[in-house]
Amino acid sequence: MIKQSHSTYAVICLVAFSQGVINLSELAISYLLKEDYGMNPTEMTYIQGIISIPWVIKPVWGLCTDLLPICSYRRKSYLFIFGLMGFVLFYALSIYGTKDAVAGVSILLSIQICIAFCNVVAEALLVEISTGNDSSTNNVSLFFGFKAFGTLMTSYLSGYSLKYLQKQQIFRITSIFPLIIAGASLFLNEGQHKDTDIKKQLQELHRFLNIKAIYKPIVFIFCFMLQPSTSTAMFYFQTVYLHYTAEFLGKIKFLFALANITAVSIFNRYLKNYSFKSVFFVTTLTYSVVNALQILQVTRRNVELGIKDEAFSLCDTLLMQLVAELNMLPILVLACKICPSKIEGTMYALLMSTINLGQLVARQIGGILMYFLNINEASFENLWMMITMTSVYILILLPFLSTIKEKEMIESKDMYNKQDIEEEEDIVGKGYQRLSLSFVDS
Repeated sequence: MIKQSHSTYAVICLVAFSQGVINLSELAISYLLKEDYGMNPTEMTYIQGIISIPWVIKPVWGLCTDLLPICSYRRKSYLFIFGLMGFVLFYALSIYGTKDAVAGVSILLSIQICIAFCNVVAEALLVEISTGNDSSTNNVSLFFGFKAFGTLMTSYLSGYSLKYLQKQQIFRITSIFPLIIAGASLFLNEGQHKDTDIKKQLQELHRFLNIKAIYKPIVFIFCFMLQPSTSTAMFYFQTVYLHYTAEFLGKIKFLFALANITAVSIFNRYLKNYSFKSVFFVTTLTYSVVNALQILQVTRRNVELGIKDEAFSLCDTLLMQLVAELNMLPILVLACKICPSKIEGTMYALLMSTINLGQLVARQIGGILMYFLNINEASFENLWMMITMTSVYILILLPFLSTIKEKEMIESKDMYNKQDIEEEEDIVGKGYQRLSLSFVDS
C-alpha cells in the first residue's frame, strides 16, 4: 500500500476534477453527431455505445497499471502518457473531427481510451489509500465530489460556449485539461515496482471472483444497470420538439452537476452510516417515481397543469439526478471496500466496468426500443412507454437485493487477504529452510 501523502490525494482530486471539466466538450460532441454527421436518435445511440467501449474494458487498463509498470512506475507513467495523448487527440478532433465522420468517431474512441485509463489509475490510487470503512466512504465522496465540481464549473459554459464559439475552438480548450493531468503525474509520490506475473494475478482475480458473496452482487449490479436508457431520446425531444437551445441545455447540465455535488454531500453527512440495502432500497423506489415524472412532459400534461417546459425540465433534472446519484454512491463505496490487496486496481476497474457494461447494453436496449416504438426526430408519441418501462424495470429487481450481503463481502475480502499473507509467509519460510539446509550441507 502506498503512503497516504498529500501528493497522492492532490493527483486523485486533480484527475477527478479534470474528468469533470472535460465534459465541457460533451454537448459539442452531441451536436457534432446530430448536426455535422446528420445522425438520427438510433444511430447516435449506437455510435455512443461504440465510443463508450473503453469504459467497459477497464479491467484491461487495470491489469496494465497493476502488473506492467513503465520505467518502474505503475501509476504516474500511465497518467503522464495518456494525459499527453488526450491533449493531442482533442486537438486532432478540432482539426479532423468535424470534416469526416469516420475520423471523428475514431478520434472520439481514442479519447475515451485515454480518459478511461487515467480514471482507472486514479481509482486504483483511491482504493490503495482507503484502508478502512470510514476511509472508503470519505475517499469515494472526495473523488466523485471533485468530479462533480469539475462538471459544475463547465456545464453551463458547455451550452453557452456553443453560442459564441465553434466546436473546433471548444475541443481545443478542452485539450488543456488532459495536459494538466500529465503534468500533475510528475508530482505523484510513488515507489518503484517490478513486473508481476500476469498469469498468477489473473488466477488470484479468478479465485476472488469465485467467492459466492462476491460474484452474486456483481451479477445483481449488472442487471440493475440494464434499465433502458432514454437519454438520447430525451435529447432529441428537447432539441427538436421543445426547441431547447444549446445555452439552455447547458443550464440543464449545470443543475445535473449541482445535483451530483449535493448528493455526495448528503450521502457523506447523513447516509454513510446506514446499511447498503437500506439506502439502495429507498433511493431505488424514489428514483422509479421521479423518473416516471418525465411522462408528464412527453405527454404534454405539464402544459395542461400550467407548468412551463423550461421550469419542468430544470426541476425534473435536479430531482432525478439527485436521487440517481444517491442511488449509485452506495455501490461505489461498497466496491471500494471489497477490493483485495495487490489486485485492487484491477478489481475496482472490474466492478466499475460491470456498471459501464450495463449502461452500454442499456443504451443499446434503448436504441432497439426507439426503433420498435417508432421514436425518432419526427415522432415522440410513444416516448412515454419507453420511460414507463425504465421505471418498472428497476422495481422488478428489488426482491433480489437480498443477494448482496455487505458483511459477508467484507469478511470474504479480509479472509482472502489473510490467506494471501499466509501463503507469502509460507514461501518465505520455505526459502529460509532451503537456505539453512544449504549451509548445513556445505
